[in-house]
Amino acid sequence: MADEKWIDGLHGDMPATEAAQLTLSVRLGVVRDRLPSAALHADDDIEHVHQLRVGTRRAAAALRLFADCLPGGLHKKTRATLRAIRRSAGEARDWDVFLEMLRTRLRRATAKQRRGLDFLLGFAHGQRVLAQDHLRHAHDENANKLDRRIEQISEALEDAQSEQRLSELAIPMLTQLLSELESAARADLKDYEALHRVRILGKHLRYAMEVFESCFASEFRQQYYPAVVEMQDILGLANDSYTACQRLSALRDRLMRTQPRQWPHYQDGIETLLHFHERRLPQQRHKFEKWWRAWLKSGAEQAFAELIHGG
Repeated sequence: MADEKWIDGLHGDMPATEAAQLTLSVRLGVVRDRLPSAALHADDDIEHVHQLRVGTRRAAAALRLFADCLPGGLHKKTRATLRAIRRSAGEARDWDVFLEMLRTRLRRATAKQRRGLDFLLGFAHGQRVLAQDHLRHAHDENANKLDRRIEQISEALEDAQSEQRLSELAIPMLTQLLSELESAARADLKDYEALHRVRILGKHLRYAMEVFESCFASEFRQQYYPAVVEMQDILGLANDSYTACQRLSALRDRLMRTQPRQWPHYQDGIETLLHFHERRLPQQRHKFEKWWRAWLKSGAEQAFAELIHGG
């Protein structure tokens, strides 16, 4: 199955429309191929859902990059179809991550913490089952639509002509993404929404780099891409902790309100886990800020920008 981040056959001198046809065929094809396994056989392998989610993100990024190559209506419909699949896959994947974290905590939990963690495990399993129902519904509603979109995009791009080369598309897009990322990183990142924006922009940059890497010298792929992935890993853990804090806080408040007699039995396990994520979130923010200062101090950002414009 073609899950590779790099796309064979792309090169900087090819017409943008030809690059769009190849890229969208590969990226949307991964979503089409992964959707049945994730929706209908998720219990066989946790990676089915994970790879579907990643596939939808890469496909959505490709749609953004090549939006001007497609008829507006087709672009909008394809984006909506992908969004429905991505949200369902994202919901299921988030609960998979939460469950894996719980299992790790349970292996070293004290007897006092175990009641609360066992309760959370049962609760999360129930939510995961519900998320899988949503994913199956997304499959039933969108699998045929996605097939049609792939065919329509192929037809729309088959005879399309473009004087713009892939490299000519890459330079302004990557320049803009770098500028937006730099601006977002200067914000007050104690506000999680600001940190979240940095994460999303970093994700957009990463997926754009995967499409445009053939347009640039080898350092682009060998040096700067791994640095962006490292940044994303840091921010991904921050996002996991933020999501866990939201869920655990809401569940704690509901249990205290609706089951006041049972709450003391669950309290230690739930609050210990909540406090872990409350500590880890600012730790990851500080880790990102340290990473960003080192990135700027090393001159990597400026060198990256110069590499892009140097072609």
